[in-house]
Amino acid sequence: MRAAVRGALHVPGRVVSRRTTMAHQTALTLRQPTSEEAEPCAGIIYRAFRRISSAHGFPPDFATEADALGLARAFIGNPAIFGVVAVRDGRILGSNFLSEADPVRAVGPITVEPEAQSGGLGRLLMCAVIERAGHAPIRLVQAAYNTTSVSLYASLGFEVKEPLLHLAGTPRTPVPSGIAVRAMTRADIPACDALCEATHGITRHHELEQALSQFGPMVVERGGRITGYATAPNFWLMNHGVAETETDLMALLTGSAAVTSQPVSLLLPNRQTSLFRRALESGMRVIQPMTLMARGPYREPRGCWFPSVLY
Repeated sequence: MRAAVRGALHVPGRVVSRRTTMAHQTALTLRQPTSEEAEPCAGIIYRAFRRISSAHGFPPDFATEADALGLARAFIGNPAIFGVVAVRDGRILGSNFLSEADPVRAVGPITVEPEAQSGGLGRLLMCAVIERAGHAPIRLVQAAYNTTSVSLYASLGFEVKEPLLHLAGTPRTPVPSGIAVRAMTRADIPACDALCEATHGITRHHELEQALSQFGPMVVERGGRITGYATAPNFWLMNHGVAETETDLMALLTGSAAVTSQPVSLLLPNRQTSLFRRALESGMRVIQPMTLMARGPYREPRGCWFPSVLY
């Protein structure tokens, strides 16, 4: 899902700061990661997320270091994702990624080794991906309890667009008669693209293609038409979706849980009050609060929708 990608930083391997002591001088360098560096990047991702979530009493985004390693390897092997690492004395101290395949760029995960935090590395890593994005709109999702990150992003021009709640569970609401939920096929992508564009004013075609190969996306049909989809119903980090109505979306969640025999999870914009209540009544529960932020053009979505951490 993210990393060594097309092009490079404006100045590849550039020195961004120097630290001088009586004994020696060292430089902090920003550059793209190599495939061999997935493991140290994953270790930092795991430790950084675990530290902030534990400090606030929430479960970590990555339950194990192996989970973080799977993501780091996928990102660093994806030509549609730009990656950057901060290196000092030959040691990686942090990383950041920028998804570039669709019209809106998506940031994250950005992490800094806990012992190196509060020294400006996060800002440098964010500036690197902002520079890379150029004039393209950028979005990200951050943990609402992380006051440090939301302050950093706001100072760099990001604006809060939507409060989110990470929900998870197995909905008990039955799928209404006349509505069917099934696995997405490649032939469904044009209809899903059209739904996304009607809701957001943009398509996420590449993310749909990626979901087909990795995450088991699902669609809901009503009246012989696709009326909603979810890209990764059992993996909230990568799960985004839209639906024409609340009934379609609730059927999509219930049906996805039934078809996959696993709980579903998503980031629900909690301003969709009626939908939020229906999800709670169906048996889903709130895991943690999140925030959707954007830099550049942003159109208020229409209808029922939920973002992945990529926006």
